[in-house]
Amino acid sequence: MTAKLKKMTVQPEKLDKRRARVVARLAAENRHFTRGKLAMGGRFLAENGWEYPCEIKDISPGGLSLQSDFQPPLGQDVILMTEELGRIHGKILRLTDGGFVAIIKSTTRKRDQLADQLTWLMNAERLGLDDDRAEIRTQHHGNVHLEMKDGTRFVASAIDISISGLAVESTEHVTLGEPVKVGTLCGTISRRLASGFAIQFTPPMPNAENA
Repeated sequence: MTAKLKKMTVQPEKLDKRRARVVARLAAENRHFTRGKLAMGGRFLAENGWEYPCEIKDISPGGLSLQSDFQPPLGQDVILMTEELGRIHGKILRLTDGGFVAIIKSTTRKRDQLADQLTWLMNAERLGLDDDRAEIRTQHHGNVHLEMKDGTRFVASAIDISISGLAVESTEHVTLGEPVKVGTLCGTISRRLASGFAIQFTPPMPNAENA
């Protein structure tokens, strides 16, 4: 005797609740990230296959908030595209007045890369970097103006940046532990490199508000 299997159907409202629970769980996993103010234009691809213009209000490696005339449904996937950051995959967390907040979906490696890009872009002005956005975007190079404790000033080429420090390319002779000013930030020479030296910021760069 063959038992008849009852066909299971999922009601739309139940599907929406399940999707909402998944989004809530993802949000909890990303609360430790902080979003910083970084205004830039772009566009995003929604699940309906259409692209819509948008403007990012703030962003972190874990999530972003943007303005858009079109608001995808809660839980849908979107692909954000900007000239500065490239393609970013996300999932709609909540809708806002004139936009939405999305969680960024990425691997650990890509998330670290995004963190480096955001750190660079958000602090370029504070570090006194020359306004060469194309070069900064592709090579993370840009000129910084340094001032030593004795008043000596010179320009170096920034080659890497993190929340706590900066690496530069320079032929200037510096001493480990020597105080240095980079733009509006203060720090000390932390180590020598093959083509320059590294600076540790003191105090660290201020954090943005919690997401």
